[in-house]
Amino acid sequence: MKVSTAVLAAGASIAAVGVAQLVQRSRQHKQRNDLALSLIQIEWLARASSDEKEAAYWAPPEGVEPEQYQPMLSGNRMFCQLSLRFRLGLVTDRQLVLYADKLMESAAARAYWARFGEHREAEALGNETDEQFTRVMNEAFTRATMVA
Repeated sequence: MKVSTAVLAAGASIAAVGVAQLVQRSRQHKQRNDLALSLIQIEWLARASSDEKEAAYWAPPEGVEPEQYQPMLSGNRMFCQLSLRFRLGLVTDRQLVLYADKLMESAAARAYWARFGEHREAEALGNETDEQFTRVMNEAFTRATMVA
C-alpha cells in the first residue's frame, strides 16, 4: 500500500470517529434538554395539582370543571414521570406495561387520559418512543375501563 493511500485511510478513520463523537454529543445534548424540560414540567404539575392558587392561574379546558382539573393535573404528573423514566431507558417494555396498568388504577390518571389521551397521542406522532408509550397507556386505559 502506498503511503498516500495509508494516510488517506487513516484520515478517513479519524474523521469517522470525529463524526461519531459529534453525533453522540448531539444526542446527549438533546437528552439533557429533554430531561431539564421534563423536570420543570413535572415540578410545575406537582405545584399546580396541590396548590389551588397555582392551579387558578391556569384556566381549565372547556368542559372541565375547576375542581376536576386539579386531580387531572396530578394524573398528568404521573404520566410525565413515567414517560420520562421510559424515555431515559430506566423502564423496560415489560415494566412499562406493568406500571401503566398500576397507573390506570388511579381515578385521576383515568380521568386525565380519558380527556387528554388523544392529545398525547397526537403529540407523540413521529417519535417512536413516545408513540410506544402512548400505545401502552391506551391499552392500559382500555383494560382499566373495561374492568371498572
